[in-house]
Amino acid sequence: MEKIWMILILAALMAPAAGPAVAEQPSPKSGPQQASQEPDLNAPTHYAVTGQPSYQALKSPLKTRVVDRRFYTREAMYLANEMNQSGDPFLRQAQFLGLPVEKDTDFQYMTATESYWYSRYNMQVLITESRLGLVLIHGPYITEKAVEIANAQYNRDRGENELSNKDVLFEHIIPAYLSRTGFPRRFEDASPLMIEFASGDPHFIRPVDKGTQFELSENRWRQRKFRALYGDGYEPPPTGAGIGGNDMWKYRVNYRENFASLRWSNDKMDHAIDLGGAGQSLMKAVLWMEYFFRQTHHDQYLGNNPEEGFRGAILNLSSVSKMLLLKSSLFYDGQRLHGLNPFAYDPAKKLSYFPHEIAVKARYIGDLPPRPEEFKVRDPRSLLYDQASLLWGLSEYFYLADPGRDRSDPAYREAFNNWDKVFGDNPPYDGSLMERKYMHLARGLGNVIVRNLDAMHRDPETGVLVSEWAPRKGRGRVANVADLGMTILGLANYRHHLAKAEPELAARAGALLRAQTDFLVERLQNANGTFPEGYDLAAQRKLGDQPTLLAQGLAIRGLLRAYQELGEARYLEAAKKAYGAMNRDLWDSNNGIYRSHAQAAVSVYTPLNLAAALGAMREMILVTRNADEIERYKRFWVQAVNSSGIQQSEYEETGEGDLTKQDGDGDGIPRMEFAGGKYGIAPVFAGRVEIETPVFSSPLAQQTKRVKTFEGSVQK
Repeated sequence: MEKIWMILILAALMAPAAGPAVAEQPSPKSGPQQASQEPDLNAPTHYAVTGQPSYQALKSPLKTRVVDRRFYTREAMYLANEMNQSGDPFLRQAQFLGLPVEKDTDFQYMTATESYWYSRYNMQVLITESRLGLVLIHGPYITEKAVEIANAQYNRDRGENELSNKDVLFEHIIPAYLSRTGFPRRFEDASPLMIEFASGDPHFIRPVDKGTQFELSENRWRQRKFRALYGDGYEPPPTGAGIGGNDMWKYRVNYRENFASLRWSNDKMDHAIDLGGAGQSLMKAVLWMEYFFRQTHHDQYLGNNPEEGFRGAILNLSSVSKMLLLKSSLFYDGQRLHGLNPFAYDPAKKLSYFPHEIAVKARYIGDLPPRPEEFKVRDPRSLLYDQASLLWGLSEYFYLADPGRDRSDPAYREAFNNWDKVFGDNPPYDGSLMERKYMHLARGLGNVIVRNLDAMHRDPETGVLVSEWAPRKGRGRVANVADLGMTILGLANYRHHLAKAEPELAARAGALLRAQTDFLVERLQNANGTFPEGYDLAAQRKLGDQPTLLAQGLAIRGLLRAYQELGEARYLEAAKKAYGAMNRDLWDSNNGIYRSHAQAAVSVYTPLNLAAALGAMREMILVTRNADEIERYKRFWVQAVNSSGIQQSEYEETGEGDLTKQDGDGDGIPRMEFAGGKYGIAPVFAGRVEIETPVFSSPLAQQTKRVKTFEGSVQK
């Protein structure tokens, strides 16, 4: 029985880890104009916060209501990615650039603590606590390993040793991960996912288990294991129990070790794979791996510390399982789902692509994780957002695993050698955790997407990529601005990271990148700096009566990324003009947020438009070094994030350390068991929030009011 319980250590994947002050870092994306000014993100963060700030100077009353509490993977994971970049990396870069944040405890806490943990809450809940998806034990990587090990033992065992996926995972893979990361921990009732479902209801379906019986026996076992691994003199690092209050050395209540009480209702899940969500969650997993494997510990173990090393190993297993599933089963040719050799693929001969949604039929046996039995296409369209999200994540995985990566990138220069130790030719015997060959799986899948963007989505007259393609109907007629912004992120990432491995396709991606950015600047941007929602190619007209936050935010985000990658100054100027217009037309100074569209009396926030706004603000602050915009960012964070209700609850890491209080830190975000419903709501993003943003000023008052714009000038 002891072995059976040990197998459940998989919950470590996204269990909270040590210290809020050091968050995962973004891989560098700067072009030649900025490369010399990138901060060294391995340097210590200057973190002056000694407690949770009240934000009193930044708060104002806000009338808000959550109208959809459902968790949507494609949107929530994009917001988690932008919050990832807006966390400790934002603070480090701001410090490096000389922005006035050294003593700004409000900015430090909202970046290195809140942004870090809100991003992480959403990932850990999705991957290991909710069961919102297909678990990795049923994935193709473990199935391949079972066949490989059985074949290797055939002669010795006379063909009698047929291994199940469970046997391989718990008797071969997990022990190797424990040994290589030095991780001495056990958990119960975790089911890490290989691919996620489209959406789910985050309400808990049973009381949160705040008992301590399991923890008492577990702590005694853990102490013995630590002494065996590290000796009697081992002490946890100061960023462990002393600061984070949530790490592997901290004594914790049962729900931190046993995730049974944190599950979501299976009956209220949308049992379909959304390919945009799969791409965004892949990107999020890779960003965590890049951070978790920055260092080795005790001169021999992989990972910044034992827990982060083990969680990084499981994230790697999850990511590879997802990519293998995509390759082997989820391509669609208009008639059936099938597997594909990505390096032999030619869209001119026969199109195969990733459809928008794939329904999953699974077998449920008792309380075991469901086993997939059938995949069926539910929405056959190819959506630009989906393809761009997948390209973003796939190209980032290649970068992580590629020993030939550009080592002039400074953000992780000290981490490259440690990343290289994670991958090898013969794990675990060569000391690695994962076969390096899977970098080519990511590369091949990315190649297919680049070819399909060109063949399926590109309008031959303008070069712009339309937002959807459908069987029998072909290429659509509309190019949405938000989709173009996301596509620029994916194309720039592919071009940046695969220039050596795929020079021809990287050049093609670069041409597509330039075409999308030129279309934004030359055809879509209005004279006043704003962007429409999209463009109808057939009618040759712009779409949308009022500028929206989603379109402005992702247009600015895309323009700045294209500027960093291609070095075109006009892209920066267009982004600055759009940012000034966004502040002029959408900023509500009374409430400290952007309106979701111009003149909106009620603003609708979703994870998508909030992510677009945060990304645009962050990148503009860093590229222009405008200190005034830091003040706007702080106000926006407190109002749009903390006070809006979009982050539905919190764990201990962001202030809810008292297990008996509804809102112990008084920030308006409750502990999860007090967040609503009978048993509470998981700490994830809501699907839709409405905020009252009344327009009080008369036209005359609007004309006479003096407004400080982004450029620092004063307009009448």
